[in-house]
Amino acid sequence: MSGTLSDLIIDAHALDAEADAEFVRVKVDAVLGHDATIALIVDEFRKRKLEVWDRERVIFTNDHFSPAASVERANISRMFIDFAREKRVLHLAVDQGICHQIMVENKLCSPGALIVGADSHTIMGGALGACTTGMGSTDIMFALATGTTWLRRPETIKVVFTGHLPGHCSGRDVILALLARFGEEGARYRTVELHDHCEPRIIQDDRLAITNMLVECGAKFGVFVPDEVTRSYCEQRDGTPPASMPVPLADATYEQVFELDLSALRPLVAKPYSPANVAPVHEVRGTKISHAFLGSCSSGRLEDIKIAAEVLAGKHIHPEVRFVVIPASVKIFKAALRAGYVETLTEAGASFNQSSCGPCGGIDKGLLGAADVCVSTSSRNFRGRMGDVRSQTYLASARTVAHAALSGALVDYV
Repeated sequence: MSGTLSDLIIDAHALDAEADAEFVRVKVDAVLGHDATIALIVDEFRKRKLEVWDRERVIFTNDHFSPAASVERANISRMFIDFAREKRVLHLAVDQGICHQIMVENKLCSPGALIVGADSHTIMGGALGACTTGMGSTDIMFALATGTTWLRRPETIKVVFTGHLPGHCSGRDVILALLARFGEEGARYRTVELHDHCEPRIIQDDRLAITNMLVECGAKFGVFVPDEVTRSYCEQRDGTPPASMPVPLADATYEQVFELDLSALRPLVAKPYSPANVAPVHEVRGTKISHAFLGSCSSGRLEDIKIAAEVLAGKHIHPEVRFVVIPASVKIFKAALRAGYVETLTEAGASFNQSSCGPCGGIDKGLLGAADVCVSTSSRNFRGRMGDVRSQTYLASARTVAHAALSGALVDYV
């Protein structure tokens, strides 16, 4: 055992594993799933006459097809919801938001937890000091029926954040900086263990943005070492502090260790067609856009919506730009309503949509045409990801997206 955070969590969940075994069978604290992927296992689950191992430890939501935009997707959504109700899944959130956001709003996702999900961005839960990871539908079927899974122990890369995050930057800029360093495969099947030594500490919404996109550089787990930010979030969510706050051992061994001083960070974008094709905003300033999107599991949180509202308050977006905003969950949407951000952004010309994945996965509610250029807070900008294969998407922070929507082009606002 190396003493890293992920090794400690894996060992705490191990079933009859030898010390330092490379492959370990573990019990899971929860299984996460959504309509598009769980629907793939429904027939086989029923055919094998399987039962959900613990209905209180399953989190399901219909985030891809909410509401369904075609008859085919309506039937998939119906199959998923009927299956969840048939199995009496306790945490079934119908039309309540994106599964990864629903997961971190649930007390099952807490420091030290081990959660598997039927979607790659399940890794986001690591922002709360948990080991959370995505798996294929067949592996999820096994976990759903047994409450266990097999893991190969990942090596760990330690990243220490120092300095302070500038006011013009956010967690999105931090993860883009990490992607610029790692590339698309630099953390393949690794745990990226994140130590926040900044003053002030990185806020929880920014931590969620960072861990969410660590899968884009191949990471198995991306996990923040729990601290007072974690404790405060869990206490506010659950009404009580977390039961435990595991931290790595002082003599833990790492494959790599590096420090990232955030003080000099400037706004970044990922240019088409890779999340790792990163450049400073000033290098692409003047690039005209036709679409702006604020949403997805990578963003779409209250802090992102607040920032966009502050940029656009009393102003109006460029007449040639369509600006779509999709809060990551209904809970976030309600908070944005209460704070007045929805009214501010609507008056500025933004269009709000139902909390769901939407255009991020090329599903609905803001797809791109052939000639469209989009600046987006979504997680991926692969060719054709958000619509027509000829369209282009730049990934950026909520602040960069809002400034671009206002100007009609990418701008350097620092």
